[in-house]
Amino acid sequence: MFQEVPLEKRSFEDYRSIIDPGLYREVVELATKLKGKRIVEINATAKGGGVAEILQSQTPLLQDLGIDAHWWVLQAEPEFFEVTKMIHNALQGDKHTPTAEQWQVYEEENRKLGVAFDAGAWDYVMIHDPQPAAVRSFTKNPSAAKWAWRCHIDSSFPNVAVGDQIADYLKDYDGAVFTLNQYVLPHLRGHKVATHLAAIPVAIDPLSSKNQSMDPDRAYGLVSARGVDVNKPFIAQISRFDPWKDPLGVIEAWELAKRKIPELQLVLMGDTAADDPEGAKVLEMVQAAAKDKAGAFIITDSDVALVDALQQTANVILQKSLREGFGLTVSEALWAGTPVIGGDVGGILLQIENGKTGYLVKTVEEAAERINELVQNPDKAEAMGKAGHELVRQKFLLPRLIRDQLKFWLELN
Repeated sequence: MFQEVPLEKRSFEDYRSIIDPGLYREVVELATKLKGKRIVEINATAKGGGVAEILQSQTPLLQDLGIDAHWWVLQAEPEFFEVTKMIHNALQGDKHTPTAEQWQVYEEENRKLGVAFDAGAWDYVMIHDPQPAAVRSFTKNPSAAKWAWRCHIDSSFPNVAVGDQIADYLKDYDGAVFTLNQYVLPHLRGHKVATHLAAIPVAIDPLSSKNQSMDPDRAYGLVSARGVDVNKPFIAQISRFDPWKDPLGVIEAWELAKRKIPELQLVLMGDTAADDPEGAKVLEMVQAAAKDKAGAFIITDSDVALVDALQQTANVILQKSLREGFGLTVSEALWAGTPVIGGDVGGILLQIENGKTGYLVKTVEEAAERINELVQNPDKAEAMGKAGHELVRQKFLLPRLIRDQLKFWLELN
């Protein structure tokens, strides 16, 4: 079934002093054209992962702009999420394909959701990622609303069989949004949904608690309380424990970098999303790899203040992903003024200007080399952090995402 997520009130006016005046005016003008429209965003979880973070901020801002926006999450059995994680991985290129029985589990849960959904109550329905993608197939009178699918996955090299199956569920949607054009599933181009395909990168909320500037003494105090020696250099990766984030590769890179900087420390911080049954297994592997290694800290809670503190105090932030739809953690770190070493993949390419706001790497060895370079050259690191902050201000803050989303909805009419 569906559950509406409770939201705190937000004011779009609060962003006026952060973004360019032209962007502020454009968002307000676009929102006027959608005033009173009923919009529901549906995803798999209200906690864990970038989609939930975006909707937590975006939805109340749309409400403040006069749009009747709501955020719903689905509730399903554990075996459903085991299948959808397999689908997620397959869309990112994993060769394993769900069995017929597993597809049946997927469809049965979507059927239950579809039967309970009243399309006539909405003007626009935005479905996020594979979990509820088939809901429209089982909804009575689906054409009463405009439907769009938002893919947050790096689906540039999908498992063909799984990509085709998901595309079949989406064939009657009115539009779809991907982070990059190369993520568009090939078979979507031959269906109705192809009429409105958009490439819209996501963005961070500069006014969320973890993205606001923190007093340095407090920041260092929070990090120190976790055992990190703040008088020695440290690097950090802040991500879900997911194999695509390559936490084991980060540990390897850190160990290589320590050969030149013996006092270098590593913080791996993350949690597991409610819709990700694979996370606990990955965490176990990470903990085993870091066991008895001095200077390695594995943090598994959801302390938002600590995230903020790490982003501001680390010498370097890593996001060494093997696949990455976007990677909000990159923009978050750059917004904090810290350079980022990221995997040379997907949406990270949009955020890191190689050699200017950080470095793009393909291997563990490259990552270690760049870690050493930035830790040993703090002036260069500081300059990259400043350049990164401005890049994010111009391109990857929430008001820009809202503007692009409003334009997309208007195009569906």
